[in-house]
Amino acid sequence: MKKGQLSLDLLFAVLLVMIIITNITYLATSEIGHAETFDILTKVKLFSSTLVDHTAKVYAIGEGYKIREVAPDLNGGTIRVVFNGTTNRIIVNVTVNGRSFWITRNSTVPLYTSTVNLSSNEEFWIVAYYDTTEGMLYVKVEK
Repeated sequence: MKKGQLSLDLLFAVLLVMIIITNITYLATSEIGHAETFDILTKVKLFSSTLVDHTAKVYAIGEGYKIREVAPDLNGGTIRVVFNGTTNRIIVNVTVNGRSFWITRNSTVPLYTSTVNLSSNEEFWIVAYYDTTEGMLYVKVEK
């Protein structure tokens, strides 16, 4: 064995160990990012399902009844809730760290077109609204 051969083998082994450590670090960081995205998406889906359920409850109880809701905690994200009376859909748009998530749900009750813009943990109301000109009960969202 020559004098410089041992140090070359050692240098090659250190290089391989560094490459392996870098790859493991990259995999761990990407998995954390996927887990955070999954967490946000799960909260938004649960929130949208709760909105659909509570609109049906408010409608069933009748005019003037309202339920207080609290927006989920999304680490400083913004939330936009749209009740679209034309298509009878509830649309939840969430923006967190530059990423947007959209969830659209069909409503089982008539909706009055209304929108609220919220931040994390902000309160808003789901209200049963009787439109006297049309003679019909609707559900709307308001702050």
